[in-house]
Amino acid sequence: MPPSSDVIAFAIASFLIIIIPGPSVLFTIGRGISYGKKAALVNVAGNSVGMFIGSLGVAIGIGTFVQSSDIAYALVGVLGGGYLVYLGYDTYRTRKDVAQALVSKADPKPMGQLFKQGFVVGFLNPKSLVFFAAVLPQFVDPKRGQIVLQMIFLAVIFFVIAVLSDGTWGIVAGTARNWLAGTPTRIEKISGAGGFIIIALGVSVIVSAFNR
Repeated sequence: MPPSSDVIAFAIASFLIIIIPGPSVLFTIGRGISYGKKAALVNVAGNSVGMFIGSLGVAIGIGTFVQSSDIAYALVGVLGGGYLVYLGYDTYRTRKDVAQALVSKADPKPMGQLFKQGFVVGFLNPKSLVFFAAVLPQFVDPKRGQIVLQMIFLAVIFFVIAVLSDGTWGIVAGTARNWLAGTPTRIEKISGAGGFIIIALGVSVIVSAFNR
């Protein structure tokens, strides 16, 4: 385990980075607006697990490779951004189904599917991979040995903070959706807006992958 002072410093650094709205937050807001609080929280769980698995990749060198290779970074960005564009389009395409599901009190999408989609987005987030590759190792003490275990321990801290922060955003977005969803027509428009948010996010991820 790293020194307690380093753990506290890492937790503070993680919190400051996480609370700044980025891909994960905007994706969660888009999901909350489109599908509601429950879907947003399931998405947060999948997204956070995906980022955590990505941090394990850093522990075995994948993140360092992505950080040092422009081609690898661009590839991850295109894959992640392209997947977001697809999810945004799918959200917009099925906006009428979402409105109907709200009226019938049914879940608009299977929760398992939302979890898997959130996982893929979290895992293919190039910014999180670079963060873990560039920042996380700075808080590891080689003298204490078990470097991989130290990285995993720090990744768990990041994971917990991310779940709490993104979960709060998801609840807020889902609450706003329920508050605005007075009629099926209105919720259809809200769901469509959530889809456009996710599409715009995907495009920005792709563009940033070529302009780091």
